[in-house]
Amino acid sequence: MGYAVVDVETTGFAAGGSDRVVEVAVVQLDRDGNQTGEWCTLLNPGRDLGPQHVHRISARDVWHAPTFAQAAGALSARLAGRVLVAHNLAFDARFLAAEFRRVGVDLEVSGLCTMTLARRFLPGVRRSLHACCEAAGIVPEGAHSALHDARATGRLFATYLREGPLDGDPIPWPRLPQDDVAEVRRGAGRVVQVVEKPVLAGGDVVVFTGRTEDPREVWIARARAAGLRDQAYVTRGTRLVVAADPYSLSTKARKARAYRVPIVSEEDFAELLGLVKDHRTEWCQGY
Repeated sequence: MGYAVVDVETTGFAAGGSDRVVEVAVVQLDRDGNQTGEWCTLLNPGRDLGPQHVHRISARDVWHAPTFAQAAGALSARLAGRVLVAHNLAFDARFLAAEFRRVGVDLEVSGLCTMTLARRFLPGVRRSLHACCEAAGIVPEGAHSALHDARATGRLFATYLREGPLDGDPIPWPRLPQDDVAEVRRGAGRVVQVVEKPVLAGGDVVVFTGRTEDPREVWIARARAAGLRDQAYVTRGTRLVVAADPYSLSTKARKARAYRVPIVSEEDFAELLGLVKDHRTEWCQGY
């Protein structure tokens, strides 16, 4: 028996609601804490990615990533027969249980929590992964990356094991039909969308989605100044969607693609706004 150290990145905190896992990593350890394997993949959640400024995962990264349902067998195979370990296990356990429940597997997810165990092994230390690693002399590779956090947690757990084995019960993970899937890592997204930028005219309707660099109200003011109309939702009559991430999987973006409405970045929209203004000036000069 060994250990499976897990970390997940998610779209938010509502595991049983609309939030989903967008990245999952497993670092396998033997009973002495030596790393024997690792596995990590991004997941396509079928919705917007939530706080991208925190986890730094782009929609382009997950465009061709597997869904959790497609990756569930591969994940289950890497957890089987091992004691689950995580830092703040309650969070990861809630999301793993919810995701497996969605594919028809109802399990009670339990294991060992390096955050809880810090009370015993690192008394008086703050409970964050960074603080625990610092106290244990471990330098984490980077925060809010499932693989980096799982590696750091594995190294932290290995320091606990120096005082002796820590027992736990392996979860009876099921063997699912598809027990392997190609890993999709950060920065590997190569999909290229060819967007035909429309010529905008006064009265055209634009919709904004995502957290843009410039505040949304600033873009709305610019659009209105150019004679465009803004709307909070996408219809077949929408002329353009402006997205913080043109590869966005938000509801607005998915509807725009269904209606064949172009989706552009705010940089492209700034260029199009200039053309609207030029067009209006030319029209006025003709009369």
